[in-house]
Amino acid sequence: MQNLQIKEPIIIIGCPRSGTSLLFTILSESEHLFSLYRESQDIFDNFYQRKAKALKVYDSDELTDSDLSPDYKDFMLNEFNKFTTNFRPVGYITREHILKNKGLNWAIPMVTQFNLLLKNLFAPEYRMVEKNPRHCFRISFINKLFPDCKFIYLTRDARTNISSLIEGWKRPNDYKRIPNANLPLNIKGDNEKKWRYVLPPGWHNYINKPLEEVCAFQWVLANQSAIDGLKNIENERIFRTTYEELIENTPETIKGMCNFIEIPYSKKLKMFSERPPVVSTPKNDKPKKDKWLKNKELIEKIYPMIEPMMKVLGYASASDTQTAQSQKLLTH
Repeated sequence: MQNLQIKEPIIIIGCPRSGTSLLFTILSESEHLFSLYRESQDIFDNFYQRKAKALKVYDSDELTDSDLSPDYKDFMLNEFNKFTTNFRPVGYITREHILKNKGLNWAIPMVTQFNLLLKNLFAPEYRMVEKNPRHCFRISFINKLFPDCKFIYLTRDARTNISSLIEGWKRPNDYKRIPNANLPLNIKGDNEKKWRYVLPPGWHNYINKPLEEVCAFQWVLANQSAIDGLKNIENERIFRTTYEELIENTPETIKGMCNFIEIPYSKKLKMFSERPPVVSTPKNDKPKKDKWLKNKELIEKIYPMIEPMMKVLGYASASDTQTAQSQKLLTH
């Protein structure tokens, strides 16, 4: 069973709400890439349970290479081998009807054993695409787990990214991320009282902050951690792009990625690139450049938090944009 080998996996990283789900959905359609067809939270939850015996012990999403012993590495590779497939319906059924239904836990060994059998017969060496925003804080861990992996790092303008985070925090959700029940949330603007998205190191300092500051903190730390982690990865294993490029010119962006990861730009990928699916939105509403203006007043409050990272990422600073808009109005 363990003759299976994952070769040169594709790891998509980026702040939550930066377009990683869209990119993952498109690349998962490639006949040359296996996928979980979901984020890998359950696999990492199993890792934490195995390592710490209780999820409450872990303090943030950060993991380093020192957290991955040989035994844990074997465990993690086996988990990915068991669940990755290159047939979306199987991934969908596993995600929606088996993993989410505790009453069907008995079916997991049957599904995974059959999947392993098929791989051993037809794909003992295979490539996969994996996406999880929490990997921004785990790059050395992921690199030790998959030493030949390739990273795709997606960035997005802070204003639109943070506005999307704010809206996501406000949606009803039953999933609670805070591992310590003794730290009740008192985040102004959040009625759900449940931490959403990534848990950067230092999140404890934000449990009483306004929601816009929490989201700005998540955006800055996710990108800073990704930048710091990728400094130790060879440039030829990193593909950097932006949400804006992905949305405005999806086919060319995906073609460039295919060249980078050395897979064909197939008819299926072409179809999904030319008509991108709408993902991770409650009403299936398509991206709009000015959607963030709904939260403009909130975002203006956190400009001092986000402008340094915006400059690092190559985005015009918020104050520069405002000055340009004011000058444009004066000349008309």
